[in-house]
Amino acid sequence: MRRLSEQIARMEERVIKKTKCWRDRHPGSGKLYAALGVVIWYFYGMLINSVRLGVRQSFDADSGITDIWTVNPFLNLIAPFTPTGIFVTASLVTMACLLTRKGYNWIAGYHPVKDRRGFDILPDGTHGSSRFMMREEMERVLDVGRLDSLSGTVYGKHKDDPLDSDAYADYVASSKKAGLAGSLLVVGAPGTGKSWGFVRPFVFQCVKRRESIVLTDPKNELYESMAGYLTDQGYEVRVFNLLDMEHSDRWDPIGEADHDPRLIPVIASTIIANTSSEKEANDFWSKAELNLLTALLYYVQQDTDAAGRPKPLSERRLGRVLGLLSEDGLKQIDETIKRLPAGHPAKGPYGLFLNAKENLRGNIVIGLGNRLNVFHDALVDSLTSDSTIDLTLPGQKPCAYFCILSAQDSTYTFLSSLFFTMLFSRLEAYARKETKDGKLPVRVNFLLDEFPSIGRLGDFKRSIAFTRSFGMSCQVLVQSISQLADMYPRHEWEEMAACCDAAICLGVNDLTSAKFISEKCGMTTIRVTNNQQPQTPLFSPLQNNIRPYSMTRSNTQRALMQPDEVLRLGNDRCIVLLRGQYPMLLYKITPPEFTDYGKLRPASIHDYPPDRPDGADGTADTSHPKTGDGPKAGSPEAGSAVPPPELPAEPKSPYSDLLQPDDPDQEDDMPDHTTFIPTDDQIDQYQQELDRNNELDNESEDAAL
Repeated sequence: MRRLSEQIARMEERVIKKTKCWRDRHPGSGKLYAALGVVIWYFYGMLINSVRLGVRQSFDADSGITDIWTVNPFLNLIAPFTPTGIFVTASLVTMACLLTRKGYNWIAGYHPVKDRRGFDILPDGTHGSSRFMMREEMERVLDVGRLDSLSGTVYGKHKDDPLDSDAYADYVASSKKAGLAGSLLVVGAPGTGKSWGFVRPFVFQCVKRRESIVLTDPKNELYESMAGYLTDQGYEVRVFNLLDMEHSDRWDPIGEADHDPRLIPVIASTIIANTSSEKEANDFWSKAELNLLTALLYYVQQDTDAAGRPKPLSERRLGRVLGLLSEDGLKQIDETIKRLPAGHPAKGPYGLFLNAKENLRGNIVIGLGNRLNVFHDALVDSLTSDSTIDLTLPGQKPCAYFCILSAQDSTYTFLSSLFFTMLFSRLEAYARKETKDGKLPVRVNFLLDEFPSIGRLGDFKRSIAFTRSFGMSCQVLVQSISQLADMYPRHEWEEMAACCDAAICLGVNDLTSAKFISEKCGMTTIRVTNNQQPQTPLFSPLQNNIRPYSMTRSNTQRALMQPDEVLRLGNDRCIVLLRGQYPMLLYKITPPEFTDYGKLRPASIHDYPPDRPDGADGTADTSHPKTGDGPKAGSPEAGSAVPPPELPAEPKSPYSDLLQPDDPDQEDDMPDHTTFIPTDDQIDQYQQELDRNNELDNESEDAAL
């Protein structure tokens, strides 16, 4: 409980604040209202004097009072402070409390909340106890005050009156008092201000706390508006640009596995998951391609030269897997894997691949090649040929990593998904192994704008559940709940949403999201008034003309925010939901309200100078060297820049050596191999043949036994 002096100071502050707000809403009318107040005070004093004189005249015949009305302004102005004035004022207040419902509730200690939508929210909670959080309740669990004094995540603004100016609003920010995790879910339809009203203010607060930021930038606007400011604030800025790859840092996923070879299966499963449709996710072909891809990734990651030394990253890049498929061919791959020493991690998954029928292996190779065909592009191959992005650096010093991707084109989705999957894995490993308390020295915030555009992240529901313990947090921004459920179906999206201790609704257009927010707001108890007045004729020969009238009041249940009310949420309002607390209805914030907004300076991604360790032109060697060939001419190990790739005069099918049928009679039935994808009938035929062969093998084994 606050001290009396604190309560008086707080009351004085609120009175001054309300007075200033009133003056701003009524500019130039202060003198008029002051004069009107003096007139009302004068006539109220006249009333008090008339009561005083009237009582004396009635009970004292010798008083000599002939007129009870006093026009003396001095006597009338001081009359409220006389004993009679105090008694009359107290009597009027008591009558008001007894005769009005608000006064009766005040005396009885029953405090219903008057909602601006026209109903009272009752405190008894018979049918539900939800309501919007009051300012006093916000102060107990959150930081409330001026924007410059807050360092947590700013949720929005609170106003005592909607007509108040923003200058008198109280800003509401996260606090350690609530004991909430840092992860947060933001739902907002296009145009509701996810980037403008949440991402940019969040970046300002991260800079104030000196925390690292990893942002997705689907429109390339966050980099252009924030990169210069972050650089000026001493942040290490890096860009993984899948939209304009010539203006990007490099990042090699296979190079990350050098720190932990167990990441190879994660890389393989992430690629397969983000290049498969929902129906293909767990079918025969995807599983077979996963085994082959895992084996080739292990081989490339642990490839060595003739002296047994690991080859440079430029020769152990992700694009080399496609080179093995398209240039070496299945027979050469088979011979290469067989030459590997016993216990090599590539042998296990490759052995599973060999369990497939021989006439199916070519189609498996083709399917995997189709998933990786983006690496035929020299820019894509160059992007993943080396690493100038240290994934553990954000946990060691303030960094800002921008992942620029396309919200419309999903061609490179598996690369963005790989980037974030590896980020979580590497930062978790660094926190566990390199720190004493198991937490990163610098907190890392993942600002995942347009979250579904990143692609499906490997085991993200587990990552978001444990981010807080490692010193990380995730801010997941989606346009709708349906969008999140499509990417993470069944109950996965619900598990992810449950790991977010805070949720913000900026405005929605779909009914699914509106119902989700409405249910999270909860149910409340309201008072309902029923009026009954029978409509009988005024002059009826059969009935009397007495028309009975009745009015009853009862309590009933109501959603605090109906789905249609969520859909009609004002463009300047937002709903904030915190774990274990009442919902908050706040006003949105904008970047110009922050002092650091004036420090922003524009930056163009076309001026970004990425570090190129193998040359200024930014191109990489796209040839796919055979095992044991040693450093190629022009490679970084040979001491010169890698020349740009030379395209052959006549393009050759990358799978030409894989599609030579063993049976010449089948040659006419083979489709165009450059775009060959087996049909459903062919898949069923292959599967039936495989089942028949398995049955024959089982019969042979039984006969042998």
